[in-house]
Amino acid sequence: MASADRTLRALAWLLGGILVVLLVGAAAIAYLTQTQGGRERVLSLTLKQLGAGIAGELRIQRVSGNLLTGAKLYGVSLRDSLGEAFVLADSAYLDYDLRTLTTPRIHIEDAVAYGARVFVSQLPGDTLWNYQRIFPPSETPGETRYTFIDRVRLVGADVRVQIPWEPADTAPRARRREIALALADTSPVMVRRVEGGYLRTINLTGVTGGLSGIRFAPGTEAGSYFGIDSLAATVQFFRTPFRVERVEGGLQLVDDRVEFNAPVLRLPDSRFAADGLIRLGERGEEPRYDVTFRGDTVTLADLRWLYPRFPENAGGRLTLVVETRPEGTLFLARGMRLRAPGTVVSGDFGMIAGDTLRFVDVDLRADPLNVSTVEGMLPDSLPVRGLRIGTVEIRGPAPPERS
Repeated sequence: MASADRTLRALAWLLGGILVVLLVGAAAIAYLTQTQGGRERVLSLTLKQLGAGIAGELRIQRVSGNLLTGAKLYGVSLRDSLGEAFVLADSAYLDYDLRTLTTPRIHIEDAVAYGARVFVSQLPGDTLWNYQRIFPPSETPGETRYTFIDRVRLVGADVRVQIPWEPADTAPRARRREIALALADTSPVMVRRVEGGYLRTINLTGVTGGLSGIRFAPGTEAGSYFGIDSLAATVQFFRTPFRVERVEGGLQLVDDRVEFNAPVLRLPDSRFAADGLIRLGERGEEPRYDVTFRGDTVTLADLRWLYPRFPENAGGRLTLVVETRPEGTLFLARGMRLRAPGTVVSGDFGMIAGDTLRFVDVDLRADPLNVSTVEGMLPDSLPVRGLRIGTVEIRGPAPPERS
């Protein structure tokens, strides 16, 4: 009997010990995840682990919520080693697997960012973009860093892209003139002088919508990928902004190029499908484009950011190719059928904008023809006079092959 009593007492002590451990563990978890002091301790440790793989500074002013599965973050900032901002956000919500936050492959299930500001830049003379400096390749052999995000919702985000700019002319007088024109308020591109050279700015403001299937892995062979469920934004590629009401598709960033496919691209009064490749310039070179827009419902007023002399009250259908050539940028409209006041134009029309303006691959038919409408679309150096109603055919040479 005594032996049985001792066994029962030992079992009771064991169960009691297990219960105490569980209670202490539960209390510790509750303290760490549900109290502000505990959350600050976990946040400090997590930031220390995350910061080990970042060549910059990650700061979060305050955190709330249950840190085991998700948290609301306030005052988020990620800066490069020079102190320049890459990401700033008023607040963000993350739903994640806590175990992955300190591994080379971070997995975030859901994220919502409010008022985020993203700054992507490459300074004159640099060979790396700021995000490539912030996320360098792992020094551990065979280890590759990835961040996977299943879903992201952006609310009122702003994105600023800054790339080095250099004048195309090399002759001193022509170079000075081109720089003066680029720095003027009337320049179609937004250029400013900085230490070491010049920067061109491209803005996306008020970006709102959803992304999915994101893989952020700069510097890897696969690169980064962003699935676009639906986004809307105001875009300032040139000085004149334009509104994108909706875009769906995907974007891949690999080394020095951006590839995209957007089966849905809606401007205020136009519907396009678009795809293409943009090669990012090196050491002041302008980006090189190979982009195609296909539109069955097109209003030229939506494209005045691209060519300001397009008439506001004209539209129809066209396929527009934008392609960088050695002598300039080719704008080629194929399968075009456009209606403008007093004019119906169909066929193909191309021009290369460089040091001079060249018209190429021109095969146009106008019936009827309002010369005043056509005159308004041409540069001032190419005047047309008079009005003729009838059928006109205009033909020209094919565009030169790319070298």
